[in-house]
Amino acid sequence: MARIAAQLSSVLERSGLRWEERVQLAGGLFVAEALNPHWCAGRTPAEAHELLRAGDPDTADAVEALAPLLLSRVRTQAEARDAVSAAEQIMQRGEQVGG
Repeated sequence: MARIAAQLSSVLERSGLRWEERVQLAGGLFVAEALNPHWCAGRTPAEAHELLRAGDPDTADAVEALAPLLLSRVRTQAEARDAVSAAEQIMQRGEQVGG
């Protein structure tokens, strides 16, 4: 396992992603992998999480801790992209920003 962890770390370092992005990616992979065996056959995310909790409460706790943080970061990034896009459109139209 240590060898695989080192290889994954090396791949992330060479990816060109910033540290924050690498951490977010690793957290997202953890959540997806933890829920993967339970998120099938039309189950909702909540049902998958309950099945995970029944089998591994500690991992379920970790997913609960990470999921809101990851979702918040994704929303913040989307809002930032929207703001940049809106500013670019305004500049392309030749409008003044801020009055």
